Amino acid sequence: MEEVAVLLLVALSIAIRIDAEESSGVCDFKPSLKPRPHSVSILEFGAVGDGKTLNTLAFQNAIFISSHLQTRVAHSFMSHLENGLLGVLALPAILHYSWKKGAVILGSQDPSHWDLVYPLSSYGRGIELPGQRYQSLINGDMLYDVAVTGDNGTIDGQGYVWWDWFESDSLNYSRPHLVEFTSSDHVLVSNITFLNAPAYSIHPVYCRFFEQCVHASRVAGMNTVEQVHIYSSYSGTEFRTAKGRGG
Repeated sequence: MEEVAVLLLVALSIAIRIDAEESSGVCDFKPSLKPRPHSVSILEFGAVGDGKTLNTLAFQNAIFISSHLQTRVAHSFMSHLENGLLGVLALPAILHYSWKKGAVILGSQDPSHWDLVYPLSSYGRGIELPGQRYQSLINGDMLYDVAVTGDNGTIDGQGYVWWDWFESDSLNYSRPHLVEFTSSDHVLVSNITFLNAPAYSIHPVYCRFFEQCVHASRVAGMNTVEQVHIYSSYSGTEFRTAKGRGG
């Protein structure tokens, strides 16, 4: 079951609606981004798109180099991988992370590739269990001016194993999300397809000026998966979905 979720969030409780009812399922929003004078490619750091090789270190190295090309200047790095396996990735501020057309990031199905973190203070626990939770695949805390965009590239969380563990009561910690930003300003998530999230596809918490235009698809048969969950963010929101999808 596929669902188109188009969301525009603006601070000061101003809700702006973007209808997706006539959409073909592809986000056609074209964000206006600040110039990023420095750029690197993930392929320069030994990333392998075979769906088996873990590329977390290559991504971390690319982020480190791109963020140190010039202090406090906007920078970017690009993913060209067709099936790049990834564990948890923390983003820095003033970064543009760009997917090229056809690029696919796969979330690892090995729990050891997912860091453990404490639950958000306002939650007091994970979404399923008390105590620690698995960190989100792509995450950032207290950031400013971050863009995660793609030419309709894909993040596939391969979440069906997590749902099997959830339904069999065999989880040791609460499931991770695909993208999570906390206490951040001016964050853009656009032109990316999210597939098979272990829990939420996108989870902005305590954020201001968070803007999003994505295409999200659920795991087959898993009707309870939540695509976007917004908590304590200073913005007004309105969701519109394609016809027949609850919109």
